[in-house]
Amino acid sequence: MAKRTTDGTAPRFRRGIELDDVPEVAMTVPPGLRPADSEAAAHPVADLSGKPKTWFLIGPGGAGKTALARWLAHRMTEQGRGAILAALDPANRSLASWFANVEMPPTRDGAHSARWLRGLLEYLMGAQASAVIDLGGGDVSLETVLASAPDMHEALERAGLGVVACYVLTPRVDDLGILHTLEAAGFRPGATLVVLNEGRADPAVPREEAFAPVLRHSVLKAAIARGAAVMWMPALESDVMQEIEVKRLDFGMARDGQVPDGARFAPLGGLRRSMVGRWLQRMEQAAAPVATWLP
Repeated sequence: MAKRTTDGTAPRFRRGIELDDVPEVAMTVPPGLRPADSEAAAHPVADLSGKPKTWFLIGPGGAGKTALARWLAHRMTEQGRGAILAALDPANRSLASWFANVEMPPTRDGAHSARWLRGLLEYLMGAQASAVIDLGGGDVSLETVLASAPDMHEALERAGLGVVACYVLTPRVDDLGILHTLEAAGFRPGATLVVLNEGRADPAVPREEAFAPVLRHSVLKAAIARGAAVMWMPALESDVMQEIEVKRLDFGMARDGQVPDGARFAPLGGLRRSMVGRWLQRMEQAAAPVATWLP
C-alpha cells in the first residue's frame, strides 16, 4: 500500500519508490585495508593541463572500459596526439584487436602482470609519456602494485604525470566494490573520475532512476566528497555499436563512412553515421568538465 503523507493524502506515483527504504548494499574490503573516509571535504576539479596523463581504466568486465579507451584513442588521433595503449585483462585483451602496438604483459599470470605494470609505470615516469591502461575486469595487478607501493599515485604525480583513476560503472551496485577496495588501499589521486555508462542501462528507464542505487550509495558519495568527478557516458544505439564492433571500425571511420583498407564490407549507412557523429559530440560535452584530464 502506498505510504500516506503527513496530511493523510496518498502521494503521487513515482517510479522507483519501491527501493526507497531498501538499505544500501554493504561493500567489503580485503583484510588489512581501511574503508575510505566518507567525511573528506570536497575540492575543485584538478587541473592537469600540460602534463602527460596516465589513465587507469577500472571496472568489471563488460562495463564499457574498452569502448571508453577506443574513444580516448579516437580523440587523440583527431587532435594529432598519441599515447601508449596497454591491456592487462588476464582473460580478454580485446583492445589489441582494435589497435596495433597495444602493450601487454607476456603472460596472464597475476604476479608477472603486476611486475610488468610496475615497469610500465616507471617507464612513463622517465619518458614523460601518456598512457591509457585498460586493466580489465579480472585483473588484480594494480591492487598487487598498491600492496607494495601504496603511495604509487603520489610517486607518479611527483614525477610530473597527471594520474587519472577512471572507474567505469553499470547500474549494478556491486560495481562499486572495486572503487571501495582501491580507495581503501590508498589509491586516491586528485583526478578520480566515475563514469556511469548509460549504454548498460535500460533505455526505457531514466538514467537517474536506473543508477539510483549507485548514485545514493555511501561509497560513491565518499569519493565525490573527496573530489571525484562523475561523468555520464551517453549511450550509442546498441545495433549501431554492435555493427561498429563487428566491423572493427574506429569511431572516426564509423562517423565518416569509411572502412579499413582492403575491407570488402560496406561502411555504416548515412543515418547511422549521423548517429555516431552525434554520440561523439555528446561525449565531448560529457567530458568537458574534466577536459584537462584527457590525454
